[in-house]
Parts: sequence; structure tokens; C-alpha cells
Amino acid sequence: MTCGENIGNAGKYLKKFCDKKGMNYRGCFEIVMPENYIALFKTPDQNTGIKIIEKAQKPLRQAARMIKEGKPFPSSPVSVTGRLCSGIVNDFFYPFMVHAKKFYATDACISCGKCVKVCPMKNVRLENQRPVWGSRCTHCMACICRCPKEAIEYGKHSRGLPRYTCPK
Repeated sequence: MTCGENIGNAGKYLKKFCDKKGMNYRGCFEIVMPENYIALFKTPDQNTGIKIIEKAQKPLRQAARMIKEGKPFPSSPVSVTGRLCSGIVNDFFYPFMVHAKKFYATDACISCGKCVKVCPMKNVRLENQRPVWGSRCTHCMACICRCPKEAIEYGKHSRGLPRYTCPK
């Protein structure tokens, strides 16, 4: 649950989710990872991505230690920008922008089916050896970022941009 390259107000949504599921909310911990939201932003090159992951190791270890020790995560103040991005922006962004209508495969597609396999929502299928997107897209970007031929595009924005996947 991120909002670009920061946590936004993810804690509010996680608490709401935990309450709905009858789970004990233990906090929210910010760990900055490489941007992969190629629908709106530029993804990092592999070297930059590796540096971001290296920087994330310390907070990852800290979060893991707190979980192991049964400690809740400390609460952090939410910035005005975080509230704005996670609130008003998301209220308008999700209904109008989060859909699969702009995804398409170029002629570079080799019909390997990787996009089908990596979609956590089972929203991509092959029809006539070409990917077709359904209506359950969450914009996780797995299909576009994991395509071995970079044959999937999202409108005009993703053209020519590097795809990001964690090298490990």
C-alpha cells in the first residue's frame, strides 16, 4: 500500500482492512522500494533499483525484528501530502484510472503467456495468441514489468521506458 514513493496514509487503510477482517492492527511500517508504476511514472534502471533495495535492507530487518518480538510498529505522523495522495487523489484516481483499458501488446509479443501467469488477479488471458485484459485490474504492473520482450505497453506513457523487476 504505497502512494508513489512514500507511504501516504496507508496505515489508515490497513487499520480499516484489519477491522473489517477482525484482525489486530499492529501498525504500518514504511519501506521505500523501487517504483514500478510505469502507467504514470518512470521506473528506475537496474543500478538505481539495486541501490534503493540496499537502502531498504536496514528498515526491512528492523520491521522483521519487531514482528518476531511481537512489538507493534511505531505510529508516524501523516503529512498533508500523504493525506491528500491517499485520500482525495485516490478517491478520484481509482474509479477513473485503475482499469486495464490502456494495456496492449505490440508486435514484439511472442505469446509466451508470462503476463497470464504473473497476474495476481487472473485478469489476463491469451486469445488468438495475444494477451487480453479483463475488468479486475489493480494496476500492479506485473504484466508489463515482467514481459520478457517488453511487448506490453500502457497507452503512450510506457513507450521507451525501462521496465523494473527486482533482480533477486
